[in-house]
Amino acid sequence: SHATWCPPRDKEPRPIITVDMRRMDKILAINEEDSTIHVQAGITGGDLVREMASRGYTIGHEPDSIEFSTLGGWVATKASGMKQNRYGNIEGIVKEVRVVSSCGELWQHNNSDGASFARVSTGTDLSSIMIGSEGSLGIITSAIMRIWPLPPVKEYESVILHKFEDGLLFMKDVSRLGALKPASVRLLDNTQFRLGQAMQSKDSTLKSIKRGMTKIATGLFADKYYPDEIVCATVSFEGSQSEVQLQIRQIRSLASKHGGICAGSEIGRAGYDMTYAIAYIRDFAMTYGFLAESFETFVPWSKLRSMINATKERLRQEHEERALPGNPIITCRVTQLYDEGVCVYFYFCMSFNNVKDPSAVFADIELAARREILAHGGSLSHHHGIGKHRAPLMDTVNSEALRKVFMNLKNAVDPDNVFGVRNGSYS
Repeated sequence: SHATWCPPRDKEPRPIITVDMRRMDKILAINEEDSTIHVQAGITGGDLVREMASRGYTIGHEPDSIEFSTLGGWVATKASGMKQNRYGNIEGIVKEVRVVSSCGELWQHNNSDGASFARVSTGTDLSSIMIGSEGSLGIITSAIMRIWPLPPVKEYESVILHKFEDGLLFMKDVSRLGALKPASVRLLDNTQFRLGQAMQSKDSTLKSIKRGMTKIATGLFADKYYPDEIVCATVSFEGSQSEVQLQIRQIRSLASKHGGICAGSEIGRAGYDMTYAIAYIRDFAMTYGFLAESFETFVPWSKLRSMINATKERLRQEHEERALPGNPIITCRVTQLYDEGVCVYFYFCMSFNNVKDPSAVFADIELAARREILAHGGSLSHHHGIGKHRAPLMDTVNSEALRKVFMNLKNAVDPDNVFGVRNGSYS
């Protein structure tokens, strides 16, 4: 999103100072009775998860970037994690924030004891103002957030389905399970599934094929699976033994309903873990002349199919019209599930061999895809945020009157524009 880029000199001629929050990484208070903790905002996700696990708790928030991203970053970008189905998004996990602004320290209700109210009716909430503010209103110094006991049981499963449409129908039914939804369910399209299989070791791949072939050969399913059409849903379960077993039965029943087969926990676990490796694979690919990145959106169920098809086609057209070398890799996966719709990740990979300013070319292609997403009913972002790169499209999100309201808020909180990062609504 280019959120950490400095504004250009013509817009910001003043000296620019960056603040490294990583030494503010302490857990200030743990309130086990209320199931809350008060944590400094510079702590990384990995450190926070490990520290709370050592005490028997989970924070429930596991974004793909958990190794390096921080609590403050999650709040500032309005983040979402892989286990949203069970624990919710960051706006539901973080209960209160502490902020240092140019006009002083901002906080509400309880100042430091790690306690929090489940709900109040006392006007505008500070957390709702700061969540998604992307550094434009002040420095988030700490937050009070929810915690849960570590789940006693964790299991994985994978479901192979004939084609993407079957996968979408399966995901729709999963979204209707309510409290029985597994912690994480992700549908990979055919291209992404085949890429994942190609990156496995030979033995692992053969085991997976053997397992699938054995199930098919036993006569459970008579239909033929085509390698260039099949898709995979990876599933992660968390909870008590009885809860997880009930969820597994539900998933297997829905898999059968939509003509799928359950391919076992090995593929399910590998698909879940692969998410953490994507950034490293992206960086590795760059050394061989390939540029790749993901971008995401929320889209209602009613717009899902048309949006995916149109966006993939737009990416192909943009690549072709620029006469870029080779063939692009265009793929998607369906991730977080809601009653109203889903989050969809798109992945675009292109060769930048002999391409002038490939980063700018890639950014232009992404913006074109974003416009296509908006035109077909998707959102500008589900959880990656706006930054500077997507800020030009904010006029499709906020009315002019609302834009002025946000700028008036910015001027009140930061009259001298000390926090002049110019991201999102404050660009």
